[in-house]
Amino acid sequence: MLDKKTTTVLKSLGKLSQDNAYKVITVEEILNTLPPKVYDADSVKQTVDYLCKQEYIVIKFEEDFTFCYSLLPKARIYLETETEKGKTKKKKFPYWWFLLTGVISGLMAFMANVVFYYFVM
Repeated sequence: MLDKKTTTVLKSLGKLSQDNAYKVITVEEILNTLPPKVYDADSVKQTVDYLCKQEYIVIKFEEDFTFCYSLLPKARIYLETETEKGKTKKKKFPYWWFLLTGVISGLMAFMANVVFYYFVM
């Protein structure tokens, strides 16, 4: 499970990559696709290194702030599940159910009192 910042960088790399081919990219190109003021070049470089260590991407070569990468199947599966999570709608709990059960339990208590009063007493 990746944190929000790492997932955002992985999504950015997924958008910039083409199929299963290697792509040469600079950190500045990644920064252009990310929200401003949240990321800097060093944090993006560290995140890319982390993704490589966790086997989400493979880096063929790296020089300063330029590297050649390709997404691994683990990353593609993760990105697909993240997009599916966003598409599924959370079902609302039917709050009328509480009202219905309250009314039914009240009626049952009333009926129990009536039966007890007329048949037991």
